[in-house]
Amino acid sequence: TGGDVDRHMAYAGQQQLDAYAHTVEHAAEREAAFNARIDGSRTKTLVTFHINDLVQVYRSDLDYTFRTNRKFLPKWGAVRRVVTR
Repeated sequence: TGGDVDRHMAYAGQQQLDAYAHTVEHAAEREAAFNARIDGSRTKTLVTFHINDLVQVYRSDLDYTFRTNRKFLPKWGAVRRVVTR
């Protein structure tokens, strides 16, 4: 009957809204977990190098390159020693 169809359409619409709300809630939880992991990592702290420390330089410009001749270049440079600050 017509009432059953309307009731079913309302139920299906509510199911879609509930699914979308669950998706948004899950994304917020994953973002919070990611941010907590980043906050606890070393990426936000300042690293101080001293004289005679061994360091390597990372070439971040190669992270998002679309040129095929640069894809196999090493991202980390040779080991170097800090001589002055």
